[in-house]
Amino acid sequence: MKRFALFALVTAIACNELPPLNVPGPTVAHPAGASHEVSASAGAVASLSRRNPEARVVAFRVLFDVGSADDPSGKEGLTALTAAMTAQSGTKELTFAQLSRALYPMAASIDVHVDRDQTVFSAEVAASELGRFYPLLHDVLLGPRLDDESFSRLRLRAESDLKDELKGASDEALGKEALQAFLYEGHPYGHPPVGTEAGLAAITLEDVKAHSTRAFCKERVTVGVAGAFPEGFDKKLAQDLAALPACAGPRASLPEPPKTKGLRVLLVDKPSADSTAISIGFPASYTRASDDFPAAYFFTSYVGLHRQSAGVLYNRLREARGLNYGDYAYSEWFEQEGWTRFTLPNTARRQQMASIWLRPVKPQNGLFALRGALHYWNKYTEQGIPQDEIARFRTFLSRYLSLEQQTESRRLGFALDDKSYHATTAFADRMRTGWEGLTTAKLKDVVARDLSTGDISVAIVAKDAAALKKTLVSGQKTPPSYDSPKPKDVTDEDRTIEALPLNLKDADVRIVPVAELFAK
Repeated sequence: MKRFALFALVTAIACNELPPLNVPGPTVAHPAGASHEVSASAGAVASLSRRNPEARVVAFRVLFDVGSADDPSGKEGLTALTAAMTAQSGTKELTFAQLSRALYPMAASIDVHVDRDQTVFSAEVAASELGRFYPLLHDVLLGPRLDDESFSRLRLRAESDLKDELKGASDEALGKEALQAFLYEGHPYGHPPVGTEAGLAAITLEDVKAHSTRAFCKERVTVGVAGAFPEGFDKKLAQDLAALPACAGPRASLPEPPKTKGLRVLLVDKPSADSTAISIGFPASYTRASDDFPAAYFFTSYVGLHRQSAGVLYNRLREARGLNYGDYAYSEWFEQEGWTRFTLPNTARRQQMASIWLRPVKPQNGLFALRGALHYWNKYTEQGIPQDEIARFRTFLSRYLSLEQQTESRRLGFALDDKSYHATTAFADRMRTGWEGLTTAKLKDVVARDLSTGDISVAIVAKDAAALKKTLVSGQKTPPSYDSPKPKDVTDEDRTIEALPLNLKDADVRIVPVAELFAK
């Protein structure tokens, strides 16, 4: 799901003048940068703060336990459209254009991101501008405009995001969403947050208004603030957001993901595709709250840490063979934050998935890349990671974790994730503790329990899906095609990879035209 940002439409518009913020409340001192559960007065919403007087910014993350899994049947995309309208329709007092003019001189924005189970509104502003910025954020969250013009504009943009961006321009993202649709067929996770074509067409402005009250309610929110905010401001924030409507009832529970047997493949037939995008995965039996998670995270990071040459897949498929730009493995749902290499916080899920992502490869190498990923995954799930490699990689990964939290906003995001999973210690500390004393045998036990399965789903976006299916079902070898000579150790290994048995039957491979994907 795209991040929606409030920004100025032109640069030559002066700011609306707003009165300075008056922040009442008692003095609440706590260590700079430390997470702090706000003990506010009765009626305040759940909250978390990390005050750091030395910071130059104030970061907000307003997290709702609502996502696309909460979309009503036939209205797929309603949560994302409601969230977008909250952030980008203006307020009761200001149109969207006026709100944009007010935010521009502060170099501030109000962003929103929607995943399957959570929606987060995030903002960051210079500490010196907090007095002007907070009344705007307050009114966006508590009194969004939700008018006809914004509804028409933002629904049209959502339709474009689905058809022109996801299905048209981004085969990488399409492959990931196709995999989730395949894994979670008939499940609330089975459609992308942006929705479906039929779902978006069916949504009305009244649906948005009703969903805003029903889903974005105070029992589902946790408000987070970090940085150089005045003492007592965190309490005021928690009390202010208690004005959100009360939830009508508890959140619906999730059904179990569909059970599958063996390897199966979904081919998204896209005639305009000039490469092959591959996503591989299966539902996981754990979340971050599970005792097995640190070891599972360690294993998948070793096999394919995102955008890092430390991973086996990156080294063997990209570096040794030059097949594509990158190849990665994940112990949980992963979404990259912007153009960084790091995970986007606040996409916690009640049910998780493990996955492998192969960035697009040339069509003639698509099935070799698929076999290569399965070859290395099987190798390390079956043989384990040698003890000296565990020691080496543990040193690297323990230090790498610190790079994940370099800003006030990201530290706040991780702290909110800890709260979502009811963790009593910080994520990085929990991972490092879980890796202490990790041995080949202990890691193999966790992998055998959680990550070693033959029940694997694959989604491939490519042209000429019928020919691809024929090759898959035939079981024939798929040797690679290289632009330059490779060392003997690589070509020797290729002979094993190109002949890896897939044991696919005709019924195991499904073709769906891209036009039909996410249509209903």
